[in-house]
Amino acid sequence: MQDINQQDLESLLRPQLGDEIIVESFTSKFLTQPGENYGSTMLALEVNIIKGEDKATRRKFNLVAKLVPPPGFLWKIFDPPNTALKEILCYISVKEEYEKLQKEKCVPKEKFIDVFPRCYGARTTLSKEIGEKADENTVLLLENLKILNYRLGDRKKGLDLTHTRLAVSQLARFHAMSIALKILKPQVFKDTVLKACKPYNLGLNDEEMRANTPMLINVVKIIPECEMYADRVLQAIERCIQQELDKSLVPPCELYATIVHTDFWVNNMMFKYDPNDENIPVDIKFVDFQTIIYSSSVRDLIFFLYTSTEERIIPNHYDELISLYHDNFTDCLKLTGCDTSAYTFQSLLDEIDTFAPVEANHILFMLTPICADKDEVPQSLSEIDSFSTVFPEPNSAQKWKTKQFIIDFVKRGWI
Repeated sequence: MQDINQQDLESLLRPQLGDEIIVESFTSKFLTQPGENYGSTMLALEVNIIKGEDKATRRKFNLVAKLVPPPGFLWKIFDPPNTALKEILCYISVKEEYEKLQKEKCVPKEKFIDVFPRCYGARTTLSKEIGEKADENTVLLLENLKILNYRLGDRKKGLDLTHTRLAVSQLARFHAMSIALKILKPQVFKDTVLKACKPYNLGLNDEEMRANTPMLINVVKIIPECEMYADRVLQAIERCIQQELDKSLVPPCELYATIVHTDFWVNNMMFKYDPNDENIPVDIKFVDFQTIIYSSSVRDLIFFLYTSTEERIIPNHYDELISLYHDNFTDCLKLTGCDTSAYTFQSLLDEIDTFAPVEANHILFMLTPICADKDEVPQSLSEIDSFSTVFPEPNSAQKWKTKQFIIDFVKRGWI
């Protein structure tokens, strides 16, 4: 399914807005530009509804309809029958339990973690029940954050320090709240977070996993400052592939094991700004939860820092940002009444040393689509039949980000 109709909208909206509502009219257009989203089809909807016995009450809703991508290569990579369900569970169960626990613990408004956009309806099939598998009829209806003045950052340039601090602080609380549920409500955690974090099938065999390695190594070799590290990077990529194929090689340490976004980069967060200063972000929402897993929290943190920040952030502010993450992480746990004595700053540094190397291949691979120029990527999801279709030649943005990543990973002993 790559479209949506009036009957779809009414059946999706009625559980939230009331059985008596009628969709009087709606418009639909593509929300995202080429290169901004590969895992789904995104539609911007303007929906006019009428309700009430006299049908006199009219309201307009600006929504986003998230549909699965067209069948083909992307189904193999993103496994929509599982990943679409995982995202829906985030909105209908994980979000609810986060809010419930914070209200029970009287978390103050200024520290209340609320990174999920509002969900207006969801289905995994044409059945009214949310099933164990999704199909091509999957729909997720969310509030349109763009209409609420949320904006994306510049993926090629990366986020400045102010935006990075906000993202890191809220990411820490997003992770900590899951751990609080694990400690305080283990059965609820199992029924919500762990269910949403169910493993999915990447769909690639050994040969396909390694097909992109020559391309990635070539990027390293054409950067003069990094060419000498090509063999070390190759070894790091091979270790990462082995770990992806065999998860038992690097099992998560329970202390920091939590819900992990796995795709936490610029295009998967949106910022709202101070009405008096459009350069000061005051809120953030996270999007695209299809590939969440149960793993180490620091994987999101390291992936974000090395893919999504401005050039000067890592060399000048790395230590500050790690401390900021730790402060927010432990503060969130304390607010829910959890014992934080085991979560020392050194324990976080040890966790980073263990799991930062696991992200090496992920970072290097994703820098290509993140830095790609929009006119060099496919104009339609149906055009994508391999990774080579998606990834153009490395540009200047990709080169400087790759250089920063490799030099810093080498310095820290991660590759």
